[in-house]
Amino acid sequence: MKIRALFVLGFLFYINLVSSAFGAPAAPIFLKNFPHQSFHQLKSGKQIVGKSDFQWKVEGPQRISFVEKSSMKLTLFQKTQEISTHVETVTNENLEIQKFVFSMKTSEATIEVSGERIGSNLRLKVTQAGSTQTKELPIQEPLLLSPTIRPFLLMKGLPKSKETYSGFLLEPSALTTIPLTMSVELASPKKYAVDVRYLSQSLKSEMEPSGALIKEVSDLAGMPIEASPVSAAEYKQLVLTAPKEDLVEVARVGFPPISNSKDLRSFSVKISGVDLKPFELNRNRQKLDRDILTVKVESLPSQTLPVQALIGQKQYEPYLQGDSSIAVFDPLIQKKAKEIVGNESDLWKRAKLIFDFVNTKVEKVPTVSVPNALEVLKTMKGDCNEHSVLYTALARAAGVPTRMVVGLVYGERMAKGSGFYYHAWVEVFTGKDWIAIDPTWNQIPADATHLAFVEGGLEQQVQVTSLMGKIQLSPH
Repeated sequence: MKIRALFVLGFLFYINLVSSAFGAPAAPIFLKNFPHQSFHQLKSGKQIVGKSDFQWKVEGPQRISFVEKSSMKLTLFQKTQEISTHVETVTNENLEIQKFVFSMKTSEATIEVSGERIGSNLRLKVTQAGSTQTKELPIQEPLLLSPTIRPFLLMKGLPKSKETYSGFLLEPSALTTIPLTMSVELASPKKYAVDVRYLSQSLKSEMEPSGALIKEVSDLAGMPIEASPVSAAEYKQLVLTAPKEDLVEVARVGFPPISNSKDLRSFSVKISGVDLKPFELNRNRQKLDRDILTVKVESLPSQTLPVQALIGQKQYEPYLQGDSSIAVFDPLIQKKAKEIVGNESDLWKRAKLIFDFVNTKVEKVPTVSVPNALEVLKTMKGDCNEHSVLYTALARAAGVPTRMVVGLVYGERMAKGSGFYYHAWVEVFTGKDWIAIDPTWNQIPADATHLAFVEGGLEQQVQVTSLMGKIQLSPH
């Protein structure tokens, strides 16, 4: 179970909107009074859990550089995890992104994403696990990274009363853009209230007319985080301490105990607190009736087909393709898939052989990283995201149509009671039907408390962040 890549988006937002400083020749007029450098501490309750510094400078005609460095300590899976990010972006005087470099480091992994504007696209390069993947991302303007949001508001002009602007957030770790709105309201002669909304989340801050941050309050999957400015000297002395609250537990959706949950063949639950329209809740084993979601476990296939039967079946081709995190056609993935399935040609038998490999060989270790199949194949450890991404890559390489899903699953393994936790698993095509299986929890098929909300890779999975801290489940 895990927030991780889904949490990365929130993490970047919860540590952003700070400012910078170098001596700058010919800065645009809207940046004239914008602080050239600023430092911030992030607090959860009385504990300092993170820090961030941000600088900007004019590098030349039509070249403004914004650099933000952040680090944060969190408790995840009853373990202290440290996450650090570095983002540098170069824009023109209209704050249109020309290029950027983003990196994220944890104790388990490192990912670097760079991008360059080529015509109407951003050409992205993702480096992880010793390999580099590329992707073209259409540019939607105004396109913003976290360091350019407040400069953008200054460029638009601070209102005499209230204004709302729309834009698109570039989320590097998920290789996608997300719509956002930015509301700015004059609260007093020396203070503006800013409310940035994206994926049903809200980041509220107060800033001076210059753009300097006064205070920022956010909610990290149910955990309040407050950012406030500190001096450079104070910043150097900051000691980060992970909060006592486990973020996995904070994000847990409370629910009464369910007897023999792993044996349930059918399960219904009432959903409230969130808009369900963006989610794919009606699928092969699920049915949504207004606010009631019912899951019925599939029967194991009585008849399957050989992999050759899919030749020419174009509707299944999307579930055999790869991307930056699912390197289906990488030689290492291809070799391992062939080694696992051997001469077996039956789709379902291939699916089960790969299931046995992933379930028994990948060490079940809580991991904070952006999931990548190649990296998991090298380390052979991880939690649900690692199991799912490796399974998907190997199965697709073996010709088995596979789709990743994320959502909520019932569990009682944490200390604070029963409830639903964020989780990832897969669905495989047997030649006739789709069947949900859970290679992390060793379930074929997955039990009826697996509530799938989103299908797809990181680009789609970020949608799950809109549930965190808001969704409510009740028995039906």
